[in-house]
Amino acid sequence: MMRRSTTSPIASATGPARSGVPSSSPRVPRSRRRAVAAVGAVVCVAVAAAALFSGGDSEPDTTATDTIATSSSVAPTTVAAGPDCSMPAGDQDSGPGVIAAFEHAYYVQRSGAAAHALVSPNAPASAPFNVEANLDAGIATVPAGTTYCLDIDPLRTGSYTLTLTESGPNGPGTQYRQRITTDQVDGRYVIAAIEQA
Repeated sequence: MMRRSTTSPIASATGPARSGVPSSSPRVPRSRRRAVAAVGAVVCVAVAAAALFSGGDSEPDTTATDTIATSSSVAPTTVAAGPDCSMPAGDQDSGPGVIAAFEHAYYVQRSGAAAHALVSPNAPASAPFNVEANLDAGIATVPAGTTYCLDIDPLRTGSYTLTLTESGPNGPGTQYRQRITTDQVDGRYVIAAIEQA
């Protein structure tokens, strides 16, 4: 599946739109989608087999989100499960949770007000993501029905790399890489900075 990688105008402060250059790629043939799905299934089986035969205790593994939320220093001790395409509602209980909540407000709720409510009061006033009208203008450029996948990787405490892959209703979409800093204000996590990665 071919996707374009581009920087988000919100992150680079070049304008209010989020979707960048619209995809003009033709629809991927069904046989190619099946081949990609088959390769994905083989990879999943291989990872599961490696985990099964590697030994260790039989206790269920904690999720990466739990590790991030409870660890003060992030160590690469777990293998990432890959992108989450379930478009989770997120929460304000952790850094990854508030990033998921921000993207959910943007793509699913399509609400600049809901996304802006997740921004830190300490964020720069001039930052495009800190202006509700910019968020609404960016949302207006995203076709209704657009889906996305999130891949959130911790850099250090409170700092994450986000790879967001958009899929428009008419075929492959766009991919963004951002560095997002979160902060804790009154016991809840908020977005402090969004930068191009």
